[in-house]
Amino acid sequence: MSTQLTQIQTPRALSALESSLDSINEAIATNISGGGISDFDLPRVKISGGASPRWIVPTLEGEETLARLEGVIVYARDTRVYYKTAFGKSSGKQPPDCSSADGITGKGKPGGDCSRCPLAEYGSAEEGAGQACKQVKQLFILRGDLLLPEVVSLPPTSLKGARQFFLKLTTQGIPYYQALVAMELEKAQNASGIQYGKAQMKFVRKLTAQEAARAQQYHQLCRTLAERVPTGLDPEAREAADEQAPF
Repeated sequence: MSTQLTQIQTPRALSALESSLDSINEAIATNISGGGISDFDLPRVKISGGASPRWIVPTLEGEETLARLEGVIVYARDTRVYYKTAFGKSSGKQPPDCSSADGITGKGKPGGDCSRCPLAEYGSAEEGAGQACKQVKQLFILRGDLLLPEVVSLPPTSLKGARQFFLKLTTQGIPYYQALVAMELEKAQNASGIQYGKAQMKFVRKLTAQEAARAQQYHQLCRTLAERVPTGLDPEAREAADEQAPF
């Protein structure tokens, strides 16, 4: 394990005083309990394409690019989204025609059992050999001085690596929200020569008992918060998912 990785700072929120989490809960109850949160209100981390892929993270001043994300995944969920109209043929901001918050049951048109849906079969995409209904893994990652997590939507091309990483944690008996991780982007390209970034996840260390207790609280908090976050993709993520399809 590199020295650079072992020096990653634990998110400040996991070492803060107990009262700070109560304040966050109160702020959430006050600010968004009435449904005031919209599709893209939570901070979203995006992936840039091209020969040198980077994470694009929101800041108070705008955006910045990072080669690596460092923090704790306090909540993760497997979702599905289906847009009848391809990204390039639409405004890019409409909600999905069908979506699933658990990757099992779809809501919308056609809806129902995702495992039996023809739109979830490979080769069902309008172009190429991919799925018309795309699999997306949403990660709620807590990092740096932030007191609320950012949302990272991993496109289909990054799912295999993510599954393998989560399985490795499972074999060691480590819940994902009790691990400090680093996420980098590996340059890749599809059969049409379009270059994109494929997420690579690395284990840094297991959280201490005190940090793990705080992370458990955040995990429960984000489980509730995630129910308010739509499973649709923001325009940039939709475009990236289409570009990365294995044509």
